Amino acid sequence: MEPWFVYALLATLLYGLLNFLFKMAAERGCDADDLVGAVGLSVAGLAFGTLLFTEEAPGTVFTRPVWVYAFFNGLFFALSTLAKVGALKRAPAATVFTLDRLNSLAVLAIGFLFFQETARPVQIAGIATGLGVLGLVTLDQRVHFTGAGSRARLAGILLALGSAAFTALTLTVGKLLAGSSANRIAYIGVSYALVFVFTSVRRRVVRTGPGPAPGAKAHRLALFGLAIGALNYAGYFLLLQAFGCGPLSLAQAVFSCSIIIPILLSRLFYGERMSAWQVAAIGLAILSVALIGMK
Repeated sequence: MEPWFVYALLATLLYGLLNFLFKMAAERGCDADDLVGAVGLSVAGLAFGTLLFTEEAPGTVFTRPVWVYAFFNGLFFALSTLAKVGALKRAPAATVFTLDRLNSLAVLAIGFLFFQETARPVQIAGIATGLGVLGLVTLDQRVHFTGAGSRARLAGILLALGSAAFTALTLTVGKLLAGSSANRIAYIGVSYALVFVFTSVRRRVVRTGPGPAPGAKAHRLALFGLAIGALNYAGYFLLLQAFGCGPLSLAQAVFSCSIIIPILLSRLFYGERMSAWQVAAIGLAILSVALIGMK
């Protein structure tokens, strides 16, 4: 297997797990701003800690490109994650993660149009199969796109679409960074430090209610922040590695299959229905990854 494929596959597994942790946090009533801020602080701490042990002069790696790329990545990630957590509070995981993965269509188009990427016929078949996963899960959730849903569910759908748009922008920034000489760990650290700053400022400006709850809720928030942050740090670094040595379009096609993991886990832990459409989607996801990884 090619290195980019291994990186993308590992990132897919890690992101599938962290998306389920977002689902768990939403089910337990964690505030979106507090949760995203905790994740940002956790990832930034891990990245800066890594630089202290791997760079003789850590300050020299924070170049201008690092700051520019990190600003846009941090902004888009914060907006995407806030929208995703808000959507998960209003709609089923299968609906939210399916819509969120519609960013794949935009990223595929960007890869082919702006990065002049090409793919072998078998890999094109894998991309088409991966898009079929989205189609099958969408068919399974079609009832939620009709007038039968509540206003809260409609708001969840709109938030999930917003999350998809911002995620596509984040992945594009990551591809640009991966193709440059900028230090990737420094970029991750600055990006997520900015996520923490962004959510902290937003919380002060927008929210008028009480601050974070003390005691058990604060402890729960910290645990989710650390767990999601660790998975995010490792997963995003692997994704940047995939973008750096492989095509954006193919890496994203593999990565899009991460929606299957939180859907399966939501079924297992929260009893969310798994239909024949979803079972077929899981089969297509496995087939898609196998086709894209073929030499």
